[in-house]
Amino acid sequence: MLRQVYILKDEKIIYNKNFGKGIYEEDFNKLYQEIIEVSTKGTGIELNSYDYIKYKLVFALEEDLKLTFMFITDINDELSRTKRELANLQSEFLDTFGDALDNLDTSLMELLDPIIDSIHRNLKTKISLVGFSGVGKTTTTKLICATEIPSVHIPTITGKISTIKIGKLYFHLWDFAGQEQFSYLWNEFILGSDAVLIITDSTLENVEKSKFFIELVKEHAPHAHTAIIGNKQDLTDALNVQKIEEILGLKTYSMVAIEPDNREKMIQIIADILEVSTDASPLLKPLFERDQLIHQAKLSLENGDIAQTAEYFEKISDLCLELGDDNLYKEFHEKANKLKGYLTN
Repeated sequence: MLRQVYILKDEKIIYNKNFGKGIYEEDFNKLYQEIIEVSTKGTGIELNSYDYIKYKLVFALEEDLKLTFMFITDINDELSRTKRELANLQSEFLDTFGDALDNLDTSLMELLDPIIDSIHRNLKTKISLVGFSGVGKTTTTKLICATEIPSVHIPTITGKISTIKIGKLYFHLWDFAGQEQFSYLWNEFILGSDAVLIITDSTLENVEKSKFFIELVKEHAPHAHTAIIGNKQDLTDALNVQKIEEILGLKTYSMVAIEPDNREKMIQIIADILEVSTDASPLLKPLFERDQLIHQAKLSLENGDIAQTAEYFEKISDLCLELGDDNLYKEFHEKANKLKGYLTN
Protein backbone atom coordinates (compact mmCIF):
# COMPACT_ATOMS: atom_id res chain seq x y z
CA MET A 1 0.00 0.00 0.00
CA LEU A 2 1.25 3.48 -0.86
CA ARG A 3 1.49 5.21 2.53
CA GLN A 4 3.38 8.46 2.03
CA VAL A 5 4.49 10.67 -0.85
CA TYR A 6 7.30 13.22 -0.61
CA ILE A 7 8.79 15.70 -3.06
CA LEU A 8 11.84 17.63 -1.87
CA LYS A 9 13.73 20.53 -3.43
CA ASP A 10 17.11 21.57 -2.07
CA GLU A 11 16.50 18.92 0.63
CA LYS A 12 13.36 20.73 1.85
CA ILE A 13 9.92 19.12 1.69
CA ILE A 14 7.72 20.96 -0.80
CA TYR A 15 4.99 18.32 -1.06
CA ASN A 16 3.82 15.60 1.33
CA LYS A 17 0.70 13.44 1.32
CA ASN A 18 -0.15 10.62 3.71
CA PHE A 19 -2.53 7.75 2.94
CA GLY A 20 -1.73 5.79 6.08
CA LYS A 21 0.53 5.50 9.07
CA GLY A 22 4.13 5.49 7.93
CA ILE A 23 7.51 6.86 9.00
CA TYR A 24 7.58 9.63 11.61
CA GLU A 25 9.00 12.93 10.39
CA GLU A 26 12.15 12.85 12.55
CA ASP A 27 12.96 9.31 11.34
CA PHE A 28 12.24 10.32 7.75
CA ASN A 29 14.67 13.24 7.96
CA LYS A 30 17.47 10.96 9.21
CA LEU A 31 16.76 8.33 6.56
CA TYR A 32 16.64 10.94 3.83
CA GLN A 33 20.07 12.28 4.79
CA GLU A 34 21.50 8.74 4.76
CA ILE A 35 20.01 8.07 1.33
CA ILE A 36 21.34 11.34 -0.11
CA GLU A 37 24.80 10.66 1.29
CA VAL A 38 24.99 7.19 -0.24
CA SER A 39 23.42 8.25 -3.54
CA THR A 40 25.37 11.43 -4.26
CA LYS A 41 28.75 11.16 -2.57
CA GLY A 42 30.47 8.95 -5.13
CA THR A 43 30.25 5.71 -3.15
CA GLY A 44 29.74 3.66 -6.31
CA ILE A 45 26.49 2.27 -4.92
CA GLU A 46 23.44 2.80 -7.13
CA LEU A 47 20.43 3.13 -4.83
CA ASN A 48 16.75 3.61 -5.71
CA SER A 49 15.01 1.84 -2.85
CA TYR A 50 15.66 1.32 0.83
CA ASP A 51 13.99 -1.06 3.30
CA TYR A 52 13.25 0.32 6.76
CA ILE A 53 11.54 -1.94 9.31
CA LYS A 54 8.18 -2.75 7.62
CA TYR A 55 8.40 -0.01 4.98
CA LYS A 56 10.06 0.40 1.59
CA LEU A 57 11.32 3.83 0.50
CA VAL A 58 11.39 4.11 -3.30
CA PHE A 59 12.97 7.28 -4.67
CA ALA A 60 14.30 9.06 -7.74
CA LEU A 61 16.83 11.88 -7.71
CA GLU A 62 17.08 14.75 -10.19
CA GLU A 63 20.52 15.90 -9.06
CA ASP A 64 20.84 18.78 -11.53
CA LEU A 65 17.50 20.18 -10.41
CA LYS A 66 18.08 19.26 -6.73
CA LEU A 67 14.78 17.37 -6.65
CA THR A 68 13.90 14.13 -4.87
CA PHE A 69 10.71 12.15 -5.47
CA MET A 70 9.86 9.47 -2.91
CA PHE A 71 7.13 6.92 -2.20
CA ILE A 72 6.92 5.06 1.10
CA THR A 73 5.07 1.76 0.71
CA ASP A 74 4.64 -1.48 2.61
CA ILE A 75 7.77 -3.60 2.37
CA ASN A 76 6.07 -6.34 0.32
CA ASP A 77 4.84 -3.99 -2.44
CA GLU A 78 6.04 -4.82 -5.95
CA LEU A 79 9.08 -2.62 -6.61
CA SER A 80 8.82 -2.48 -10.41
CA ARG A 81 5.22 -1.25 -10.30
CA THR A 82 6.05 1.36 -7.64
CA LYS A 83 9.01 2.63 -9.71
CA ARG A 84 6.77 2.95 -12.74
CA GLU A 85 4.27 5.11 -10.86
CA LEU A 86 7.08 7.17 -9.32
CA ALA A 87 8.37 7.89 -12.84
CA ASN A 88 4.85 9.05 -13.75
CA LEU A 89 4.91 11.50 -10.85
CA GLN A 90 8.32 12.82 -11.94
CA SER A 91 7.07 13.39 -15.46
CA GLU A 92 3.84 15.09 -14.35
CA PHE A 93 5.68 17.32 -11.88
CA LEU A 94 8.27 18.48 -14.41
CA ASP A 95 5.61 19.03 -17.09
CA THR A 96 3.66 21.22 -14.65
CA PHE A 97 6.41 23.05 -12.75
CA GLY A 98 9.58 22.51 -14.79
CA ASP A 99 9.70 26.08 -16.14
CA ALA A 100 9.20 27.64 -12.70
CA LEU A 101 11.59 25.68 -10.49
CA ASP A 102 13.69 28.72 -9.60
CA ASN A 103 10.64 30.55 -8.22
CA LEU A 104 8.45 27.64 -7.21
CA ASP A 105 5.17 28.60 -5.55
CA THR A 106 4.60 25.78 -3.06
CA SER A 107 0.96 26.81 -2.60
CA LEU A 108 0.37 25.38 -6.08
CA MET A 109 1.52 21.90 -5.02
CA GLU A 110 -2.10 20.94 -4.35
CA LEU A 111 -2.42 20.65 -8.14
CA LEU A 112 -0.64 17.31 -7.70
CA ASP A 113 -3.36 15.84 -5.43
CA PRO A 114 -5.49 14.31 -8.24
CA ILE A 115 -2.35 12.78 -9.80
CA ILE A 116 -1.30 11.25 -6.48
CA ASP A 117 -4.82 9.91 -5.86
CA SER A 118 -4.73 8.27 -9.29
CA ILE A 119 -1.33 6.73 -8.52
CA HIS A 120 -2.64 5.31 -5.26
CA ARG A 121 -5.47 3.69 -7.16
CA ASN A 122 -3.11 2.29 -9.81
CA LEU A 123 -0.97 0.62 -7.16
CA LYS A 124 -3.99 -1.51 -6.21
CA THR A 125 -3.95 -2.16 -2.49
CA LYS A 126 -5.06 -5.79 -2.14
CA ILE A 127 -7.28 -7.02 0.69
CA SER A 128 -7.90 -10.77 0.81
CA LEU A 129 -10.84 -12.41 2.59
CA VAL A 130 -10.10 -16.04 3.43
CA GLY A 131 -11.93 -18.71 5.37
CA PHE A 132 -13.63 -22.05 4.90
CA SER A 133 -16.99 -22.46 3.18
CA GLY A 134 -20.03 -21.08 4.99
CA VAL A 135 -18.31 -18.70 7.41
CA GLY A 136 -19.72 -15.57 5.75
CA LYS A 137 -17.00 -14.33 3.39
CA THR A 138 -19.36 -13.48 0.55
CA THR A 139 -21.82 -11.89 2.98
CA THR A 140 -18.97 -9.81 4.38
CA THR A 141 -17.88 -8.81 0.86
CA LYS A 142 -21.41 -7.72 0.00
CA LEU A 143 -21.65 -5.84 3.29
CA ILE A 144 -18.46 -3.91 2.51
CA CYS A 145 -19.56 -3.23 -1.06
CA ALA A 146 -23.04 -2.18 0.14
CA THR A 147 -24.78 -4.64 -2.18
CA GLU A 148 -27.69 -6.90 -1.32
CA ILE A 149 -27.08 -9.16 1.69
CA PRO A 150 -27.85 -12.80 0.76
CA SER A 151 -30.25 -14.65 3.04
CA VAL A 152 -28.99 -18.05 1.79
CA HIS A 153 -25.36 -19.10 1.49
CA ILE A 154 -24.28 -19.44 -2.17
CA PRO A 155 -20.75 -20.92 -2.39
CA THR A 156 -18.19 -18.74 -4.18
CA ILE A 157 -16.49 -20.65 -6.99
CA THR A 158 -12.73 -19.98 -7.29
CA GLY A 159 -12.94 -16.31 -6.24
CA LYS A 160 -14.31 -12.83 -6.84
CA ILE A 161 -12.57 -9.45 -7.00
CA SER A 162 -14.42 -6.26 -6.04
CA THR A 163 -13.34 -2.65 -5.80
CA ILE A 164 -14.18 -0.81 -2.59
CA LYS A 165 -13.78 2.84 -1.74
CA ILE A 166 -12.91 4.38 1.63
CA GLY A 167 -13.22 8.12 1.23
CA LYS A 168 -10.99 8.94 -1.74
CA LEU A 169 -9.02 5.69 -1.53
CA TYR A 170 -9.67 2.60 -3.65
CA PHE A 171 -8.91 -0.99 -2.63
CA HIS A 172 -9.21 -4.34 -4.36
CA LEU A 173 -11.10 -6.90 -2.30
CA TRP A 174 -10.47 -10.59 -3.06
CA ASP A 175 -13.06 -13.12 -1.86
CA PHE A 176 -11.66 -16.66 -2.18
CA ALA A 177 -13.68 -19.85 -2.62
CA GLY A 178 -13.77 -21.60 0.75
CA GLN A 179 -14.45 -25.15 -0.41
CA GLU A 180 -11.46 -27.36 0.27
CA GLN A 181 -11.46 -28.76 -3.28
CA PHE A 182 -10.22 -25.30 -4.36
CA SER A 183 -7.40 -25.20 -1.78
CA TYR A 184 -4.80 -25.63 -4.54
CA LEU A 185 -5.66 -22.06 -5.64
CA TRP A 186 -5.29 -20.41 -2.24
CA ASN A 187 -1.50 -20.09 -2.36
CA GLU A 188 -1.62 -18.10 -5.62
CA PHE A 189 -4.60 -15.98 -4.58
CA ILE A 190 -3.03 -14.80 -1.33
CA LEU A 191 0.29 -13.67 -2.88
CA GLY A 192 0.82 -9.91 -2.85
CA SER A 193 -1.88 -9.22 -0.24
CA ASP A 194 -1.52 -5.99 1.71
CA ALA A 195 -4.07 -7.20 4.25
CA VAL A 196 -5.62 -10.59 4.96
CA LEU A 197 -8.88 -10.91 6.87
CA ILE A 198 -9.42 -14.45 8.12
CA ILE A 199 -13.16 -14.97 8.51
CA THR A 200 -14.44 -17.51 11.03
CA ASP A 201 -18.02 -18.35 12.01
CA SER A 202 -16.94 -18.16 15.68
CA THR A 203 -17.60 -21.83 16.42
CA LEU A 204 -14.83 -23.69 18.24
CA GLU A 205 -14.48 -26.19 15.37
CA ASN A 206 -14.09 -23.51 12.72
CA VAL A 207 -11.78 -21.36 14.84
CA GLU A 208 -9.45 -24.33 15.34
CA LYS A 209 -9.54 -25.12 11.60
CA SER A 210 -8.72 -21.50 10.78
CA LYS A 211 -5.18 -22.01 12.12
CA PHE A 212 -4.56 -23.38 8.63
CA PHE A 213 -5.01 -19.91 7.10
CA ILE A 214 -2.65 -18.32 9.62
CA GLU A 215 0.09 -20.68 8.45
CA LEU A 216 -0.84 -19.99 4.82
CA VAL A 217 -0.41 -16.26 5.38
CA LYS A 218 2.91 -16.74 7.18
CA GLU A 219 4.23 -18.68 4.20
CA HIS A 220 2.83 -16.74 1.24
CA ALA A 221 2.10 -13.21 2.55
CA PRO A 222 4.35 -12.81 5.60
CA HIS A 223 4.28 -9.00 5.59
CA ALA A 224 0.51 -8.63 5.16
CA HIS A 225 -1.53 -6.92 7.86
CA THR A 226 -3.55 -9.85 9.23
CA ALA A 227 -6.53 -10.05 11.58
CA ILE A 228 -9.48 -12.29 12.42
CA ILE A 229 -13.11 -11.39 11.80
CA GLY A 230 -15.22 -13.28 14.34
CA ASN A 231 -18.43 -13.43 12.31
CA LYS A 232 -21.86 -14.69 13.40
CA GLN A 233 -21.43 -13.30 16.90
CA ASP A 234 -25.23 -13.27 17.23
CA LEU A 235 -25.43 -17.09 17.38
CA THR A 236 -25.71 -18.90 20.71
CA ASP A 237 -22.67 -21.15 20.14
CA ALA A 238 -20.38 -18.27 19.10
CA LEU A 239 -17.10 -17.94 20.99
CA ASN A 240 -16.46 -14.40 22.16
CA VAL A 241 -13.63 -12.54 20.46
CA GLN A 242 -11.39 -12.77 23.54
CA LYS A 243 -11.48 -16.56 23.29
CA ILE A 244 -10.94 -16.53 19.51
CA GLU A 245 -7.96 -14.20 19.94
CA GLU A 246 -6.57 -16.47 22.64
CA ILE A 247 -6.82 -19.54 20.39
CA LEU A 248 -5.50 -17.95 17.18
CA GLY A 249 -3.10 -15.38 18.61
CA LEU A 250 -4.22 -12.62 16.25
CA LYS A 251 -6.18 -9.40 16.65
CA THR A 252 -9.88 -10.30 16.46
CA TYR A 253 -12.90 -8.14 15.66
CA SER A 254 -16.54 -9.04 16.32
CA MET A 255 -19.00 -8.97 13.43
CA VAL A 256 -22.53 -9.91 12.37
CA ALA A 257 -22.19 -9.56 8.61
CA ILE A 258 -25.87 -10.18 7.81
CA GLU A 259 -26.72 -6.84 9.47
CA PRO A 260 -26.53 -4.08 6.81
CA ASP A 261 -26.02 -1.47 9.54
CA ASN A 262 -22.59 -2.99 10.23
CA ARG A 263 -21.10 -1.73 6.94
CA GLU A 264 -19.60 1.38 8.56
CA LYS A 265 -18.13 -0.76 11.33
CA MET A 266 -16.59 -3.13 8.75
CA ILE A 267 -15.02 -0.23 6.83
CA GLN A 268 -13.55 1.06 10.09
CA ILE A 269 -12.13 -2.38 10.86
CA ILE A 270 -10.42 -2.53 7.44
CA ALA A 271 -8.99 0.95 7.94
CA ASP A 272 -7.76 -0.01 11.41
CA ILE A 273 -6.02 -3.17 10.11
CA LEU A 274 -4.40 -1.35 7.17
CA GLU A 275 -3.54 1.68 9.32
CA VAL A 276 -5.22 3.96 6.79
CA SER A 277 -4.92 7.71 7.33
CA THR A 278 -7.92 9.06 9.21
CA ASP A 279 -7.96 11.98 6.76
CA ALA A 280 -9.28 9.61 4.08
CA SER A 281 -12.93 9.58 5.08
CA PRO A 282 -15.40 10.94 7.67
CA LEU A 283 -16.22 7.26 8.35
CA LEU A 284 -12.85 6.95 10.07
CA LYS A 285 -13.54 9.62 12.68
CA PRO A 286 -13.87 7.05 15.54
CA LEU A 287 -10.36 5.75 14.74
CA PHE A 288 -8.96 9.27 14.89
CA GLU A 289 -10.80 10.01 18.14
CA ARG A 290 -9.54 6.77 19.72
CA ASP A 291 -5.90 7.49 18.83
CA GLN A 292 -6.21 11.07 20.07
CA LEU A 293 -7.79 9.96 23.36
CA ILE A 294 -5.08 7.35 23.93
CA HIS A 295 -2.46 10.07 23.48
CA GLN A 296 -4.34 12.45 25.81
CA ALA A 297 -4.78 9.71 28.41
CA LYS A 298 -1.04 9.04 28.37
CA LEU A 299 -0.26 12.72 28.99
CA SER A 300 -2.93 12.94 31.70
CA LEU A 301 -1.51 9.90 33.49
CA GLU A 302 2.01 11.33 33.31
CA ASN A 303 0.67 14.52 34.92
CA GLY A 304 -0.91 12.51 37.73
CA ASP A 305 -4.52 13.47 36.87
CA ILE A 306 -6.20 10.18 37.76
CA ALA A 307 -9.80 11.39 37.38
CA GLN A 308 -9.21 12.80 33.89
CA THR A 309 -7.31 9.65 32.85
CA ALA A 310 -10.22 7.46 34.02
CA GLU A 311 -12.60 9.58 31.94
CA TYR A 312 -10.36 9.20 28.87
CA PHE A 313 -10.14 5.42 29.40
CA GLU A 314 -13.94 5.19 29.56
CA LYS A 315 -14.35 7.11 26.29
CA ILE A 316 -11.67 4.95 24.63
CA SER A 317 -13.44 1.75 25.73
CA ASP A 318 -16.75 3.00 24.25
CA LEU A 319 -15.05 3.73 20.91
CA CYS A 320 -13.34 0.32 20.89
CA LEU A 321 -16.71 -1.36 21.41
CA GLU A 322 -18.14 0.64 18.51
CA LEU A 323 -15.24 -0.48 16.31
CA GLY A 324 -15.68 -4.16 17.15
CA ASP A 325 -12.38 -4.36 19.06
CA ASP A 326 -13.79 -6.13 22.09
CA ASN A 327 -10.41 -6.98 23.63
CA LEU A 328 -9.25 -3.37 23.63
CA TYR A 329 -12.68 -2.37 24.97
CA LYS A 330 -12.23 -4.79 27.87
CA GLU A 331 -8.70 -3.57 28.57
CA PHE A 332 -9.63 0.13 28.78
CA HIS A 333 -12.92 -0.55 30.56
CA GLU A 334 -11.03 -2.43 33.28
CA LYS A 335 -8.42 0.33 33.49
CA ALA A 336 -11.14 2.96 33.89
CA ASN A 337 -12.84 0.99 36.68
CA LYS A 338 -9.51 0.41 38.44
CA LEU A 339 -8.72 4.13 38.45
CA LYS A 340 -12.24 4.98 39.62
CA GLY A 341 -11.84 2.49 42.45
CA TYR A 342 -8.54 4.08 43.36
CA LEU A 343 -10.23 7.49 43.58
CA THR A 344 -13.01 6.26 45.90
CA ASN A 345 -10.63 4.58 48.36
